[in-house]
Amino acid sequence: MKKIFTNILMVSAFLVAGSLMNSCSKVDDLIDNISIPIPFAVPVSFEATVPLAIANTTDPVRTPEIPLNLDLDAKIKEQYPSLSINNLKSVKLNLFTIDYISSENNTKLDVIKDATILIKAPNMDAKVIATATDNISETSISFTPVTDLQLLDYLKTNQNSFILEIKGRKIALDVAKIKINTSFKIEVGL
Repeated sequence: MKKIFTNILMVSAFLVAGSLMNSCSKVDDLIDNISIPIPFAVPVSFEATVPLAIANTTDPVRTPEIPLNLDLDAKIKEQYPSLSINNLKSVKLNLFTIDYISSENNTKLDVIKDATILIKAPNMDAKVIATATDNISETSISFTPVTDLQLLDYLKTNQNSFILEIKGRKIALDVAKIKINTSFKIEVGL
């Protein structure tokens, strides 16, 4: 009986030692994949003035760049003071809306039929991040973000901007004051 107990104890010790040796070799892999368990949202709202210069209803028109100037490093430090932009693992758009505030000639947002939002950063091409189709609202436009689009490189700098590309429902020439509401889902890690 003593011999059986000793053999069981020895086999258990070898099994535990073997599994520890196997799991220790994966520690480096685990360290690379450690991240804050829940991604958090970074909401950004600001007002902008944009021209509504729709010459025809078939060709899209781009507005000048609308500065975003998002300091993501400061937003990360607000949530996790020991982390920084260097710990950024993922940035994705999860909300984009435009609300009408006013315009010089009282032109409302229903002149915009379809719209596309592009993001731009220094030394990077503009990239489509959200679209809206068949808008009929006078006061707001809700955009659908491009699914699983990684914006990490565009938001590592705070010199970023949006470009609004619009296709009109009717011809319009005005300057509108709008409020842009957006939210980015970010994930940081160690």
